[in-house]
Amino acid sequence: MFRDYSGTMKTRWNRTTYPGVRYREHASRRHNGKPDRYFSIRYYISYKDCEEGLGWASEGWNAEKAHGLLSHIKNNIKTGSGPQSLAALRAEGDAQRDAKAQEVRRLSVQGMTVSDFLTNHYMPEAKRSKRTWRDDDGRVKKIIPHLGHLPLAAVTRDDIRAFLDFLRQNGASESTALHYMAVLRRAFNMARVTEVEGVAIFSGQSPLEGVILPKPKNARERFLCFEEADALVEATQASGQPDLHAAIVLALNTGMRLGEILRLEWADVDLVHGVITVREEQSRKPGGKVFINAEVEAVLRERLAVATGVETGTNCAPRRIPGRLVLTPPKGGKERSSLTHRFSELVAQLGFNDNVADTRHKVVFHTLRHTFASWLALAGTDIYRIKTLMRHKTITMTMRYAHLIPDATRAAVHNLRPSNGATRS
Repeated sequence: MFRDYSGTMKTRWNRTTYPGVRYREHASRRHNGKPDRYFSIRYYISYKDCEEGLGWASEGWNAEKAHGLLSHIKNNIKTGSGPQSLAALRAEGDAQRDAKAQEVRRLSVQGMTVSDFLTNHYMPEAKRSKRTWRDDDGRVKKIIPHLGHLPLAAVTRDDIRAFLDFLRQNGASESTALHYMAVLRRAFNMARVTEVEGVAIFSGQSPLEGVILPKPKNARERFLCFEEADALVEATQASGQPDLHAAIVLALNTGMRLGEILRLEWADVDLVHGVITVREEQSRKPGGKVFINAEVEAVLRERLAVATGVETGTNCAPRRIPGRLVLTPPKGGKERSSLTHRFSELVAQLGFNDNVADTRHKVVFHTLRHTFASWLALAGTDIYRIKTLMRHKTITMTMRYAHLIPDATRAAVHNLRPSNGATRS
């Protein structure tokens, strides 16, 4: 077989000094002052004569080169290994070139630096999928000066440990340091499943494997006693801040988080059946039902009267006011930061945090949720009901309140001496 160049070559084949190598000359095309020659090779395989065209002298072919190729094919036929035809040889060459090109692409893609990946892949995805992406953006900007120049595949455990040391030396708490480690962990996990030109950006072991991560001790232990809670509610009423007053009463009596209170709409409030629905939302804490007691109902009816301008009776169904927030945000400001700031001022005024250095013992707005759970435990509520009311994902989160539940072990301490003072025999 040979390539058909009808009308462009003289029909006669010419032999060369190499057996099995022949050529034809082009009718008009010249190469180095001579007619351009087209070379082919002939060999015997599977009981058949086979002739395959190679190419033109102007493409780099000559009789010696053609003979070398023919000898290689004949040797493969004799040994029964390797490509045994020109087509198979060409296919092998194409595969080798493709493999080389793929390796070049792999090295290029997997040479991507931490900075490039965080900037061009991690943060765009974080903006699409994370409500708190701005927090990640701030952390990424601190990671890049320390690790950004390194290829992802070159980052080692020692690099991660060195970055942790930097964070701690610059005053970062263990909780803050753990947030940085979380960004890096997500980045390497994401790089494993992110492909560029069909190549995964990262395929090795995460450098965070084997690194001892920070263990924050930031579980808040402070909760308000009844007298402190009453003082807080009374001080809010006296200050003329109905939104702050409503938020505090809701948090103390339902355990709702500040964000949940600020997002609460009248459509989620059922005063008839005494239930508030905390909506399930992506990337937020678990939703569920919370129950309205007398204190919460009074506050909600006050807020509803302000919202509608109508005094509410027992049969009022505020869910008929769709899309209206229970706490109306201030014009031109952010209600969360405003309310948190005003709460802090009130706590300072009452002296709850005077001489308190440990942040776990400071009163913040989240202390009100902690107070709700602690009061439930002190009242003897079983741990599984507390879990339900707090809407915790796991019982482990609720067990921190178990020590407050009255039991025989606690009672035993109070019975060390007989009440009449008599000594035991």
